[in-house]
Amino acid sequence: MLPKFIQAKVSDSTQVSNRTKHKPGDPHGPGLIESIFWFLGTWGLHLFGAGLTAGVFVAIFSSSGLAWNDLIVLEFLAAHQMTLLAGEQFVFVTLVLIAAWFRLRGNLGHRLSSRPLPFQHVFLLTCLVIPLSTLSTALHQWGMRGWNSLLENVPGLHAMDTVQSMDLLQELSSTTPLWTLLLVFAIAPALGEEIIFRGVIGRGLIRRWGLVGGILLTSFLFAIAHMHPVHALAVFPIGIVLHYVYITTRSFWAPLYLHFCNNAFSIMKSTQTIPSAENWNFTAGLTITLSLMLFLSFLWITRVRYVQHDGKEWTPPRPSLELPIEIPVTLTFSSLPWRLTVGGLVPLIGFLAATAAHAQ
Repeated sequence: MLPKFIQAKVSDSTQVSNRTKHKPGDPHGPGLIESIFWFLGTWGLHLFGAGLTAGVFVAIFSSSGLAWNDLIVLEFLAAHQMTLLAGEQFVFVTLVLIAAWFRLRGNLGHRLSSRPLPFQHVFLLTCLVIPLSTLSTALHQWGMRGWNSLLENVPGLHAMDTVQSMDLLQELSSTTPLWTLLLVFAIAPALGEEIIFRGVIGRGLIRRWGLVGGILLTSFLFAIAHMHPVHALAVFPIGIVLHYVYITTRSFWAPLYLHFCNNAFSIMKSTQTIPSAENWNFTAGLTITLSLMLFLSFLWITRVRYVQHDGKEWTPPRPSLELPIEIPVTLTFSSLPWRLTVGGLVPLIGFLAATAAHAQ
């Protein structure tokens, strides 16, 4: 297997080697306390975006000369619900970009490591979508059984069911074009959330708490940001995988692409654009788990590494996705034989076949 090389430029930022030397506002990202404020800020930005967009619509309604009536205004806003959601997401993503640019002191392309993905990694990431989404769905179904039992004893928790975004998605799917649903429910959330959780929060927590601790903390915050407890349970492993692909590819495009694909796959399942494989047996579960583990291992084998000019691999003293400081290096990754890569599709195909047989 011959390595492929991509020439890297040298970073000019300053190196900080331990947790105590990080200062507030440094480009290495936030610590735990500041990360919690960033986490809370995601909700605040969503609320601000919703309020700002609704305010613009109310102003348009008022300027139209129609008589003011609370019921009429609510009906007007309900009739333009999808536009309100699109406006809220636009405000959210815009403010996230601005906040991240200031927090990381500019040059987001370099800070987030926005290197192009090779075709091999794009292929492996695409192969992860169905296994990851399916296992997340299984967790969600398992969690809902426990949640429904809890609701019987604590009826007051029914209010949390109103924050289920998938219910809203199914409600809008009959009257909204697919491309609009993808823009509002797949592209915008993926971009905004990846910048916050992988780009800013994860950047700081991994640097301070190490790979395992940083990824788990970031994924926990990412999960509970989805508010509903069952949704958080299903999203937690997705957060771990998103950070894993970020680390192995050393490119922000990897978690962004996988996040978008996962959202898009969920949208197409909920709108019945593609069939849903929710009822599957033990064989299907075993094959889909094997498929997920295979493609994750393939990503590790082909992970991007730093190599110095003398041929030795260089490991940063603290986990980081940025290029090393004043050390000329080359980014390298190994290519898998195409037979092995395509062979990894066998468990995935087996899962689809088992699911189809079970559905009959």
